[in-house]
Amino acid sequence: MKRTIGLAAALLFVLVLAAAVSAQEQGEYSTYEGRVLAVEVLEPQPYADPSWENQLVTVRILSGPHKGQVVQILHTLTGHPYFDLHVRSGQRVILQADESGPETQYYLADLSRTRPLAVLTALFVLLVIVIGGPQGVKAILSLAGMGVIIFTLILPLILRGFNPIVVSVGLCSLLTVLFILFVTGLSKKTAAAIAGTVGGLVAAGLLAWIVGRASSLTGLSSGEAQILQVLSANIDFQGVLFAGIIVGALGAILDVGISIASAMEQIKEADPATDFLTLLTRGILVGRDMIATMSNTLILAYVGSSLPLLLLFLASHTSWRQVLNLDLVAAEVVRAMAGSIGLTLAIPVTALVAAFLFVQPEHKGQHPRD
Repeated sequence: MKRTIGLAAALLFVLVLAAAVSAQEQGEYSTYEGRVLAVEVLEPQPYADPSWENQLVTVRILSGPHKGQVVQILHTLTGHPYFDLHVRSGQRVILQADESGPETQYYLADLSRTRPLAVLTALFVLLVIVIGGPQGVKAILSLAGMGVIIFTLILPLILRGFNPIVVSVGLCSLLTVLFILFVTGLSKKTAAAIAGTVGGLVAAGLLAWIVGRASSLTGLSSGEAQILQVLSANIDFQGVLFAGIIVGALGAILDVGISIASAMEQIKEADPATDFLTLLTRGILVGRDMIATMSNTLILAYVGSSLPLLLLFLASHTSWRQVLNLDLVAAEVVRAMAGSIGLTLAIPVTALVAAFLFVQPEHKGQHPRD
């Protein structure tokens, strides 16, 4: 009971700290939700581009101080598939409010995607709880807590100019300890999983830092990073790149650490007389079966996110040697390789710590049985 209270207090402290940091970062951002009632196509204006289409969109405001009010918004379609916002009657939209004048002016900012995302998230939560039972509930709570910490503590601290690598490795390691304890409780399995996860996480971060420095990666290859540099130039963008590698690899490394520790615990319970070397060997054999799938998961995830870019290179007949030398592609290669190496190194670390903790002292010096 005391351990549970202590763990809850630690989690509460981290969440309160996150809320304090986040509260200082919040500002005024007037956006509201609305529902489209009607869309009327207007006649082309003189001297206007003939490819443009002007619309008069009638919207009922669903949130904010003017909830229930019906407004009409002049909306223009330019023919650009990326920037144009096509709306229809009955559709929910996000409204941007200009409150600087005597009367609030509303503009169409984006489509509201909250409901389908909420349905998908609810389905995920339901399946995890139904299939996972109490452990599923703990997994959902730990995932939610991790998300809160990332968005309210890690990101604001990086935005303030703190070292991204120190922030990400330190807080991710701390959260790993707290949330593994929360999900599995205090046990030898938990200690082994924590050791393997933190070890793999630190290895991935250190390797990304070394190779990234040697490759002269800037961290400014993406459009988002370039925009952020304009808004806040005091950020270490190379460090942000490395921090992204660490956070991106955390889930896979955590999976490896817990899976191997759990498997070795079951092996020990099935054969209490097993010796140190036998248990260690079996743990590493379990990890070997996971290397291919987990490495493929990480690498294919990064390839999938970069698919349009790869298609662009292929369509432009750019040589792959030139492609791999680009800052943007090199950063993705470092991201995938460092994460995969981190989860690979988590296997022997977890197996070694688990074997040391699970095997009784009198069995540690014995050799594997035939």
